[in-house]
Amino acid sequence: MKKWYHQYFRGVKPLMTYEILVWLVYVCIYKWATFAEETHVPRLRTNFPMPELILYAIGTTLYIIPYYRWIGAKLLEKRRFVWLFFVTILYFWFVPKYCSYVVASVFQAVSHNPLTIPFYNSQVRMFERLIFAPQLQLQFLLTDMMAFFSVMFMRYATQNERKRSNLEKEHLALQLDTLKAQLHPHFLFNTLNSIYGMSITGAKDTPAYILKLSDMMRYILYDCRHHAVDLEKDIAFLDNYMQMEQKRYPAAHIDFQMPATPIPAISIAPLMLIPFMENVFKHGAHRVVDDAFIRGELVVNEEELVFELENSVMPVTPMQRGPYGGVGIENVKKRLALYYPNRHRLQIEQTDTIYSVHLTIQLKA
Repeated sequence: MKKWYHQYFRGVKPLMTYEILVWLVYVCIYKWATFAEETHVPRLRTNFPMPELILYAIGTTLYIIPYYRWIGAKLLEKRRFVWLFFVTILYFWFVPKYCSYVVASVFQAVSHNPLTIPFYNSQVRMFERLIFAPQLQLQFLLTDMMAFFSVMFMRYATQNERKRSNLEKEHLALQLDTLKAQLHPHFLFNTLNSIYGMSITGAKDTPAYILKLSDMMRYILYDCRHHAVDLEKDIAFLDNYMQMEQKRYPAAHIDFQMPATPIPAISIAPLMLIPFMENVFKHGAHRVVDDAFIRGELVVNEEELVFELENSVMPVTPMQRGPYGGVGIENVKKRLALYYPNRHRLQIEQTDTIYSVHLTIQLKA
């Protein structure tokens, strides 16, 4: 609930603040000051703040709320630009002067202030002429349109950005589900084969590896359903995965240093590091060469996470060389850009014999 509230009001709060400022600065101050400076009521400006005149300024501006909140906003959202053009002309040709006439008549009837009664009388006479004349109310029409069109377009832009962000997150969530689905079968089968071999030889640590596998599958199935998980759990999953693969390739020179200090209580997007580790064991030279190596380090503190990994690869000809990592790495890049914009640095280098990854994530915004 708290996360949803934050996502929804992240764009709404600044928009509401801007809209309130338009009403305060433009309507309650600018229009009030203009009314107070009317030449036929010279003493109004000496009776600041004249709350009655502020209410009059607000009343004569209420007509624009249905337009920028609903009519124009809906047409703009549906991209009916031709309709928006003609509806705008018709709306601002008729509605402002009729609304202002009604408001001026109401204030003329209820006002008992000798300073404002002549002002309301003049306003009523002016709007009576405009109602039956084929012309616009130009006194505040253009400034009203400029002020509140900006609110309408800001609302439109904010809604589009929120929709785009939600679609992108949903797309990446689907990609994460795909990544987990890809990780399940071949990892599960390979690990079960390794545990099966251990059980045949009577290895004493077979139950421990069965327990590790159970923990890993539970993490994938349950914890990774959320957008963020405990960093400690994600690192534990990575450690278990590495130990499982190390058991499969006992001849490989594997040296990966996990954090020695207690892991801080920080959340991270799930399965962000595992594609790199998976590719190491999937494409590394250790599968066919006994003296191949895999080495790296994971360093974590309250501020950042640093992940370094490199492995030896089989020499390939220029015709054989292709992208290393494929969909999994591209998925990580997109998720990093979404969840850690301007807070991460990813460097991937590949030579004929070595593939290396250096990833830094700023954990606190």
